[in-house]
Amino acid sequence: MTDNTETRRKGTALKSVSKYIDVIVLLSIIGEIFFFPSWHNFSGCVMTVIVWLIFRNFFFKKRIILEHPFSFLAFSSIFLASFIPLPATLIESKPITYGFQNPYETFFYQTLIFMVASLAFYAVVYKKRRTNNIIQRTLYKLNFFETEPSTLWILGLIGLLARIKSLAVVNEVQYGDAGNKFLEGLVYLQYAPIIMFFPTLSGLPYNKLRSNLVVIYASLTFVLSFAANSRQQMIYPIFTMLLLFILYLLKDNISIFSLLSPWKIGTIVFFIFFGLGFLSDVSLAMLANRKIRNDVSRSELLDNTIETMQNDKLMEKLRNTSIEVQDNVFSYSRGWDETYLNNFMINRYGNARVVDQTLYYANKIGYNNKKMQKSFFEKTLAIYPLPFLSALGIVVDKEELQYSPGDKLYFTGTHTPSALGGFRVTSLVGDGLATFGYWCFPIVFVLLFASFTLMDSLVLFKNGAILFSTLGLINIFGFLGIFRNSISCIVPLAYILRGFWQQCFTFWILVFMIKLIQIPKKRKRELYQRPF
Repeated sequence: MTDNTETRRKGTALKSVSKYIDVIVLLSIIGEIFFFPSWHNFSGCVMTVIVWLIFRNFFFKKRIILEHPFSFLAFSSIFLASFIPLPATLIESKPITYGFQNPYETFFYQTLIFMVASLAFYAVVYKKRRTNNIIQRTLYKLNFFETEPSTLWILGLIGLLARIKSLAVVNEVQYGDAGNKFLEGLVYLQYAPIIMFFPTLSGLPYNKLRSNLVVIYASLTFVLSFAANSRQQMIYPIFTMLLLFILYLLKDNISIFSLLSPWKIGTIVFFIFFGLGFLSDVSLAMLANRKIRNDVSRSELLDNTIETMQNDKLMEKLRNTSIEVQDNVFSYSRGWDETYLNNFMINRYGNARVVDQTLYYANKIGYNNKKMQKSFFEKTLAIYPLPFLSALGIVVDKEELQYSPGDKLYFTGTHTPSALGGFRVTSLVGDGLATFGYWCFPIVFVLLFASFTLMDSLVLFKNGAILFSTLGLINIFGFLGIFRNSISCIVPLAYILRGFWQQCFTFWILVFMIKLIQIPKKRKRELYQRPF
């Protein structure tokens, strides 16, 4: 096979994926109309087609994924919120409007907010190609794009120690607990050694012994994730490996069939299918023990979770009574109800009923609500550290702000005393309309544009090559979940004002200290004075 033929074959990989998704969309529409014929469900099909056509024709391209991997993942989470509901509900024998009370309005605004996000992402990815801004150049000088095995192992050890320390904390980390909150922000570093498994991403030569050690290490992080009693933490190492693998295939123009035989791929798919059932059972066991999470140590919590999984009768009861598989959805006027998809992982990214519910309460309290605006302003101030606010003479009681925008929306609409502190999720469009009215659409555009731009600073173009920052690769799964359908407008704002800068600063400090230990004194000054 000639080089040109091989390149064309590999270049069509994403096109092949697009064709498969085209088939899924078509079959989902046919199934929805055949099994659940109604104009409400048809409008959901229209939303799915619109968002998929936009995503496929403008953004699902190899160049965009490689040059903007982290912002692409963040944008993809917004896409998934609109795309997942149709095929996922059909698989579960439900209509896409399962439990909805405002279907037309929900699908219209969900499509509109996706278009706004698309415009913001388009403005970022279709600007002048392969240019580096001042943030990228600064991060390059600060060694964000330079990787050494010893540095990655030390970062991983720091993350593991932070994880172990967090497991020893009985109660949830609260405002004012600066030490534990700082350590909590370092937990993601435990995944640093994993990037060594993908040589061209980390810039390191392949080493068989090192790769084997990384596999053992990744297995250890997976086991430790169970002790956190967090479903998000449980899937974190799995999806970190998966996303790094996909980026590795695209960057090196590798076809998965050149690495694995069809038989091996089939075996992997088989184990993944049954693995999802196992993870679902683990999830149920975690939820069953969550009520004691703040009363026992993490080791005791892990023991109780394992005991629950070993109790066949109890597990069967949990499967049959799980809130995620119940059919008794009820009206929003009776209380908060997020029941939609059975699988907790898919539900995290495709729960369209959250959008429907938040729009219901937004309509109830009225758009551009003053109480929601006041809460947004207070939470904006609370983004900053207390010492900084105190220096400016600004008094903010963060203890009183320990509630989510979803809580505030629900409380404002129902005046339920127990609403605040439940940390209910919300949606970008529901929260945006309730807080800013129709001004939410230009506001969301600006917030997402700035967020995508900052994420792109973790990618560098040098001598015709694409370099991925170590920080971005370690936290790759975090980007996929940062803008999923359960966020409010405060999330991208917090990332712009503090999240990005704080993570970069702490990462730089740690790497700087590690390199001071590693390198000879005579090289310290020249290392940090390299020309770009």
